[in-house]
Amino acid sequence: MNPFGIDFGTTNSVLAQWNGRSVDVLPIDSPPAAWEAMGFDKVMPSVIGIEPSGATRFGWHGKQMDGNKLEAVKRLFATEEFVEIGGHSTSVEEAAALLFGHIRSASPGLTVDRAVVTIPANSRGLARFRTKLCAGLAGIEVQALLNEPTAAAMAYSVDATRDQNVLVFDWGGGTLDVTVLETIEGVFIERASKGIPRSGGIDLDGAFGQAVLDALPVRPSWSPVQQAQFRLEIERAKILLSTQDEVNMRLPDGRYFPVTRAMFTKSIRSYLDEARRPIEQCLADLSISPDSIDQLVMVGGSSKIPAARTMVSELLGREPAGGCDPMTAVAQGAAIASAILLGQLDKDFFVATEHALGTVIHDDHQRASFSVLIPRNHQLPAKATDTYNPAVQGQKEVRIQVIEGDPDKGIDHEDNVILREWKIAVDPDLSIMENAFTITYEYNVDGILHIVVTEIRTGKVLLRDDVSWGVTKDRSKLVELAKRVSTTIDNGSVNGSGARHAAVRPADPEVAALTTKARSKVVPFVDDEEASRIEAICADLESATGAGVDECKEALSSALRPYAYLLV
Repeated sequence: MNPFGIDFGTTNSVLAQWNGRSVDVLPIDSPPAAWEAMGFDKVMPSVIGIEPSGATRFGWHGKQMDGNKLEAVKRLFATEEFVEIGGHSTSVEEAAALLFGHIRSASPGLTVDRAVVTIPANSRGLARFRTKLCAGLAGIEVQALLNEPTAAAMAYSVDATRDQNVLVFDWGGGTLDVTVLETIEGVFIERASKGIPRSGGIDLDGAFGQAVLDALPVRPSWSPVQQAQFRLEIERAKILLSTQDEVNMRLPDGRYFPVTRAMFTKSIRSYLDEARRPIEQCLADLSISPDSIDQLVMVGGSSKIPAARTMVSELLGREPAGGCDPMTAVAQGAAIASAILLGQLDKDFFVATEHALGTVIHDDHQRASFSVLIPRNHQLPAKATDTYNPAVQGQKEVRIQVIEGDPDKGIDHEDNVILREWKIAVDPDLSIMENAFTITYEYNVDGILHIVVTEIRTGKVLLRDDVSWGVTKDRSKLVELAKRVSTTIDNGSVNGSGARHAAVRPADPEVAALTTKARSKVVPFVDDEEASRIEAICADLESATGAGVDECKEALSSALRPYAYLLV
């Protein structure tokens, strides 16, 4: 059984494998010679493009397309449900699943059916859920979601023979994460983590590109195709300026324009200044000084920038560790974690929450506050329960809101995000105390938050769910989506998969209610043969159209009638 690790990055992705003694980084794409020379030979751009014919293009092929492509889908996990790619409307989940599917199929002869997948330490619960879901839709079982800085520390320190404090500065294409870990007898334990969700190579390219445009003698009027070419040249110049003082950059109109490292550094100064804050916050959270850090690990493409390396080194009073490629270290650490989970490596790791998790409560004047169940920097897995009441007498329902963020800031502060909410019924004729209920949060190493609400008076479970988003709200569509992803990968075209304009059609509420009832209240409690029969009827109903819908509804209703006692 091969242990694999996947770094599903905002701008680039990497696949690695534990070979029993060390980690191999597997080639999953073929970069142009100019990019290969800059160290991108084991990196696949996280880009999907769709040709006018419907043919799909991934990685370097997609990145070099002039248009009709989607970059940085990972940034959409926390905010968007659907996206347009060259006139094709698709769910964010499907776009990301196609990228995972391409990664899975890009190494001939290898079966990547399970892996540890990494996520930014500052990822919100929704983004973590969708990362795991999208990998699963592509046929990859996620053994665990591992914070990227923890993975990097494992790659650099897996052979360490002494206990130490490691600070990881992970500045990639889309996010900045800083994590302090402690290694004790081969166990990696997260102690504190802080990050900036939108600070990375994409943002630095934007600032540098604007500086170049401002420096040109005449403001250019370039076509969309030329603008895409300019962005690629800006990224290439940025990378070269990490090893050169000056680059003669080719403009889309054929002219050349000299750019310098000093010019680039000045253009990103605000991002460099901002990058200090997560380091200082982690040290403050742990009440330690820079002298307490035994090893500094810097990973991610943006961490190669000389000004960034100088800033971090001066702040901590030490040079970054060597021994791993900053571009591939996260995937290497994920492969090590996979080997640990499969029992092939005698090490261990523990991760922690970067944000507090709780619920919103209101007093009798409807003033809202953040009630914490799982605090920030709490080691995972974590489980917590607290008791709550309706705010006022006579309420007919209570709104349960999962909030993630910083309880020390106002409930409406931008750092505080409502992940999901539900409404549960309460008896208006009972007193506030008689309507008391408990809320339990369970947050495991898989990075998914599970919630249970239980009525204290009767012990009845009022709510059992987890944090999900987007197309996952209608889970009856997931099997259909997974089949479409598989077909698109096999055919190399969205046309062959039926994914053109692939926005998931609205579900019939009655169909969704009936199939949900069958799957949640009957299928888990009958024998395998009967469960398969009922599941097949559910699938028929979900794919039925026209007059066939009513016929399939009746078939499922008839199949459920013998189990009426389970449906109460």
